[in-house]
Amino acid sequence: MTLTEEQIDWIVAEVIRRLGVAAKQAANGMAVGRAANHGSAESPTNTDLKLTERLITLRTIEKQLSGVKRVVLQPRSVVTPAVKDELRARKIELVYQ
Repeated sequence: MTLTEEQIDWIVAEVIRRLGVAAKQAANGMAVGRAANHGSAESPTNTDLKLTERLITLRTIEKQLSGVKRVVLQPRSVVTPAVKDELRARKIELVYQ
């Protein structure tokens, strides 16, 4: 089966639409911030990187991992295999909350 360029464009647009606004923000590298330190074991620490995007790519986390011990994600976040490999190589824990 061969797809036309127009069909591929439509498929990509539909996938992004279905992922929602968070995917668009992730593609632009927006809405990334460090979590505040609340002092309890259950609360994020200053070595946590809290991401609110729905789609987590290498571009999403680039230049954000210095000093990070945990990446905290939303329960329905989708993480690319490349991100998982990068976090594993840096010995950074991936947590869904």
